[in-house]
Amino acid sequence: MDTLTAQRPGTAADALDGVVPVHVSEPETPEAMAETIARASRERLQTVFRGGGTKLGWGRVPRAVDLVVSTARLNRLVAHRHGDLTVTVQAGMTLRDLNQALRGQQQWLPVESAFAGTTVGGLVATNEAGPSRHRNGTPRDLVIGITLAMTDGRLIKSGGTVVKNVAGYDLGKLVSGSHGTFAGIVDVTFKLVPIPAVSSTLVAMYSEADAAAMTRDVAALMASQVEPAAFDVAYAPGTEPYQFALRVATSPAATAAQIGSARSLVSAETVVLTGDDEWGLWSQHLAAPWGGDATVRLSWLPARLPKVLALVSGLRATDNVAATFVGRAAGSGLLALSGASQALTAVVNRLRSSPDVGHVVVLRAPQALKGTVDVWGPPRDSDRVLRSLKQMFDPAGILNAGRGPV
Repeated sequence: MDTLTAQRPGTAADALDGVVPVHVSEPETPEAMAETIARASRERLQTVFRGGGTKLGWGRVPRAVDLVVSTARLNRLVAHRHGDLTVTVQAGMTLRDLNQALRGQQQWLPVESAFAGTTVGGLVATNEAGPSRHRNGTPRDLVIGITLAMTDGRLIKSGGTVVKNVAGYDLGKLVSGSHGTFAGIVDVTFKLVPIPAVSSTLVAMYSEADAAAMTRDVAALMASQVEPAAFDVAYAPGTEPYQFALRVATSPAATAAQIGSARSLVSAETVVLTGDDEWGLWSQHLAAPWGGDATVRLSWLPARLPKVLALVSGLRATDNVAATFVGRAAGSGLLALSGASQALTAVVNRLRSSPDVGHVVVLRAPQALKGTVDVWGPPRDSDRVLRSLKQMFDPAGILNAGRGPV
């Protein structure tokens, strides 16, 4: 199928922040994808890549979208080298289908997503990561090779298919988190990890009065010899609004020993979850930040956690905004906010002006909020370098229709 026959008119179902694209293309081969992007560059068509469509609302509101390039037909598992613990997969395959395919060899790509339709390409393009980030990092840390479709029509490969390959410029790390602003992702090679034999999760709940005790317990666990697979802190209004969840996943004996060591360091009452109860807790942690009216991503230094939790818990009193927070104990998290648009604007500005909070990005928001704040935040020193790279990879400036960080 060539690029012309693979193209159809855009519909309301294809809209991005209310903007309906003129056309949608679904190339079936990497070559067709590269040809489509090259044609869009020649014709100066504002172009957006789409995987599962689960995060199309992220980013700035586009003025216009001429073309959406879908990876829906590029959805094959290219190669699973189970002996090397690596896999190569096309961008349109969903994370769920990939991990289901890997399960036969007791391996998985250690990334969680709150969205059932998340594709591999979307995962890398947004650098989305869940609780397993604590041990395994983000998709950027797991990519060892990538194939990109460039605006000049070339297909470029970077990296390799083995973990120790370090040849060439690491384009995989560059495009991870770039939101499709440099090139189209065709396929990705990841390093994998074995599925652990067992896992258990230690959970502790704290009242408002015991918030300081929770942060002390978290600090003690972070400084201990316990090696969590995941370690989250959370805040949600209620009788015991503060919580931490620490997951250990390894052999049965080592898991029991590590959970016991962790439990001895905690001042509050704890419970240990396994099986469906454990899975349900982590599913809640994934889903919680995506309720409400807006979702904000923020970072902090681990020592600043007490100040960050105090800031989050005080938002209702200071700004009349309800907040639910879930974050990695090591210093990054998501904040779900509910309130009037003016109040949400005030909260974003408050977070960005706080000395205790790092980079603040508005991921999901109504258009009214996007109209009052830049979702990516104020300019940074690194922006000049990113703009130079954008000019090099996308000289016509067509990719992502102005929605991304550059």
